[in-house]
Amino acid sequence: MTESKSKNIVFLFSGQGSHYRGMGRDLYEQHPTFKSCLETLSQMIKKQLNYSLIDELYSSEEEFFDELLITHPAIVAVEIALYETVLEMGIRPHFISGNSLGEFAAGVAGGVWDAATAVEAAIEQAKSISRADIEGGMLVVFAEEQKLKSLYGKHQLFLASHNFNGHFTLSGITSHLEAFENELTGQGINFFRLPVNVPFHTPLMKAAKADFDQYISSSTALKAPVDGLISGFEAKEINDLADDYFWQAVSRYTNFTKIIDLLEAKGPCLYIDMGPSGTSSAFVKYNLKPDSHSETFTIMSPYRREMSQLEKLQDRIKNTVV
Repeated sequence: MTESKSKNIVFLFSGQGSHYRGMGRDLYEQHPTFKSCLETLSQMIKKQLNYSLIDELYSSEEEFFDELLITHPAIVAVEIALYETVLEMGIRPHFISGNSLGEFAAGVAGGVWDAATAVEAAIEQAKSISRADIEGGMLVVFAEEQKLKSLYGKHQLFLASHNFNGHFTLSGITSHLEAFENELTGQGINFFRLPVNVPFHTPLMKAAKADFDQYISSSTALKAPVDGLISGFEAKEINDLADDYFWQAVSRYTNFTKIIDLLEAKGPCLYIDMGPSGTSSAFVKYNLKPDSHSETFTIMSPYRREMSQLEKLQDRIKNTVV
């Protein structure tokens, strides 16, 4: 682990909803490690799903990017490629945490499985969900918790995640989401729909669990994680993983605030967002107390500044290393 003068280095991996077509393009075009890793994983994906991840990410002109069999392995592959890139720079985390699907890449960083196994598992999970034909979506709402609770229950929706004070994600059946959106609009409450066609983090996911469990039971056994792996849904450091851990990661309620509280209690941190869009970094900023000495750092974003951000990250690390 990198020795930090005053801050713990934390890698944060995000999940469904943080993706977009073209994510990581700057790194793919200019960084050999990122490109090599992504192309290797793309070849594996092509053998299993008969499409080129590289083409889907960087050549396709399709406007929408919400097909689960593409986005699920794409998010995991891009995050692993970034992890390998940062690792090559000599940066090692003290703590690692993934949110939802981000747990798959976090598992690689945490020594639970290798890159190929993580991507294959993402593919098989997407297949299981697709076969179960679980219809639905996810909605981000800006509202106080008590007010939100008084509204979403009658629409048969589920609280998927608490991101920070006044910022929540709800999941449910599409028609229920649409009815809720109409009510939110009428009350002047801000919201936006995520580019996701599955009601993650709800009991509705149960229909696909047995199928994915069968795959996991016949695949490579999960290894004990390295020290510092924080569960995204349990909000605690874990020493071993249940067989259905990576199903729970996408189906159970998550509380990002509790994760940051846990990490902040360990001392000031440099939170490095390993996701595609800076979502985790934004969530961290809104969860930090005014007197916190922690910082956040984003590498990937739709603005394609990844290479310059890597240079800045290297400088930031040098300034905090003894």
